This record gives sequence, structure tokens and C-alpha cells, in this order.
Amino acid sequence: MAIYTVALSKGGSTKTTTAAEIAAELARRGRRVLAIDLDQQGNFSTRLGADDDTEVVAVASEVMTGDATVREAAVPSPSVPGVDLLVGTYDLAGLDQRPEVVTALRDQLPQVVGEWDDVVIDTPPALGLVTLAALAAADVVVAAVACETEAYDQLRRLVSFIDERVARILNPGQQVHWIVPTRYDSRRLLDRDVVDMLNKDHPGRVSSPIREAVAARDAYTSGQPVSVYAPGSGIAQDYAAALAPILDVHRVTIKTASTN
Repeated sequence: MAIYTVALSKGGSTKTTTAAEIAAELARRGRRVLAIDLDQQGNFSTRLGADDDTEVVAVASEVMTGDATVREAAVPSPSVPGVDLLVGTYDLAGLDQRPEVVTALRDQLPQVVGEWDDVVIDTPPALGLVTLAALAAADVVVAAVACETEAYDQLRRLVSFIDERVARILNPGQQVHWIVPTRYDSRRLLDRDVVDMLNKDHPGRVSSPIREAVAARDAYTSGQPVSVYAPGSGIAQDYAAALAPILDVHRVTIKTASTN
């Protein structure tokens, strides 16, 4: 089982859009996917089709505190077959005052190996204990970075946070494995400069860029990943190209590690 955590401490960085595309692409490959929404705004849940009519027994925050199990809380995604979801709610906001949640997912997810093939975790736009828990559990950390200066700066904060808070004890050797540049427009000099700087700072770990597109916003309104809502769109094709090396490389790496 591979655990993908998508993170960046900035709202509007297309982090949730990217997490949804990873989950949808894994499902298209025939993988059984568990999607975990750790953002109190619940945008990952919405992107995967959950709404007020979705029946849930427990939510993500209850799994984090040990008041419910992963199996009890998981519900099928209404819009992506093959994906089950732990719904994110406002209760997650209080968990940054609960230090015991830091190892919750790291300790619980190995117990459901065999029920799901992969896990995709969406994190809040902050570097608190909830994000720390997601990074502690991750096999693969993906940073979605919008092509703007502030998002580029926040990537450096994420790298430092992982080095100082995760890689030493919680998950030895943890790092940002992949960076996905998003909201890219090749006509803008800043966008080209950001992609160039990312490749210079993180050689071999930057995917091809994802264009800016209205389809991403429309897909959210429809409660679907953009590749489900508009599979023939340019942005869906961009995500397919960007995610292919990420999922292919880490599928082989994790499978090899598990058999040694």
C-alpha cells in the first residue's frame, strides 16, 4: 500500500485538485483507493462527490482521535468508483491542540493493508499537527505549487518543516518527493520563471506543469475530479502526463521495498 500526502501551507495552491486527480488516476488503474480529507473546509470530500446527503458513520477527525476506525468511517465516493473517503469536517480544526494525533495515521493505516491498495491524503493549508500527522504517515509527499512567488516561498517552508519535524524521528528520511507546478500559463514570464526555479532547486523531482483552466473550478462545483468531469480537457491531459511518472516510479519503488 502506497500512501500519498499532498501538502503546501498556502490556500488556493490547487493542492486539493491535485489530490483528487491522484485518487482518480489510481482508481482508473484498478487500484482500491482510500482518500482522507484532513482539511476542515472539506474541499477534498466535495471534490470526490460528498455532500450533505452523504451518509457517514464517522468522520476523519474521529479516526485521528481514535474514536472511530478507518473501516467504520470510510464511505464510497459518490463520483469516483473505486475510491472510499474519510470525510473532512470542521472538527479537524481542534486537532492542532491534540498532540496525540501526530502518529494516528502512521499507526492506523498499516492495519488496513489489503483492504485498500493506496491512500491519498489531502492536508490543510497550514503546517500544524494535522499536516504533521499526514507527513508522518506518507510514503510519497507531493507538493502542488501554483506558479506564483508566494507558493514558491511556501514550498521552502514545507521542505524545512519536513526536515525539522518529520525526517528526524517521525518518518526518517522523509522529503518532498515530487513538485507539481499548477496554474501555469506559458505566456506569463513569472510562470516560466517559477518552473525554471523549481527545476533548478529540485532537479528530477518536478513534474510537467498543469495549465490554468476554468474546467477545474467547474468540476469542483459538480463534485468531481476534473479528469472525471472533463476527461478530454487540456488540464485533464496535463494531469495525466504529470502524474504518470509519479505513480509509476513510486509503485515500483514501494513494491520492491515491500518484497525485500
